[in-house]
Amino acid sequence: MYKILIVWDSFKHFEIPIKEYEKRLKKNIEIIKIKPIKKGTDKQIIDSETQELIKKLQNLKWFKIVLNPEWKSFNTKEFYDLIEQKKINFWNIIFVIWWALGIDYKKIKNFCDLELNLWKFTLPHILALVILLEQIYRIEMIKKGTSYNK
Repeated sequence: MYKILIVWDSFKHFEIPIKEYEKRLKKNIEIIKIKPIKKGTDKQIIDSETQELIKKLQNLKWFKIVLNPEWKSFNTKEFYDLIEQKKINFWNIIFVIWWALGIDYKKIKNFCDLELNLWKFTLPHILALVILLEQIYRIEMIKKGTSYNK
């Protein structure tokens, strides 16, 4: 099972592809939405949103991956190998996508097992969600031996 914990307020421009991947992945995916905080200084917002994410993560016995544009990226095959290797010890995997202002990595990294960079480009966070859904779908198709990835 995959879960994606994301801070967002609207995905109307990306609703169709998100719904399509949810349909394709059936019960293997759950997207958990956290409303962004819109009042306060940037630092206050980052601190509050980071705390909200930590609350959701701290007691999970899942393999936890936070998206971080400064960290390592994988190609699809490497991503597949990583996920399959982690599923040996962790039945469930959760990904964390934060909101526009960022996240306090010093605080959240103690609650995550891996930092992952999806792309070197700066992407809107909802587009990062769609890309992540596509990669999860691809690794599931590789596991099934389909020709989707070829």
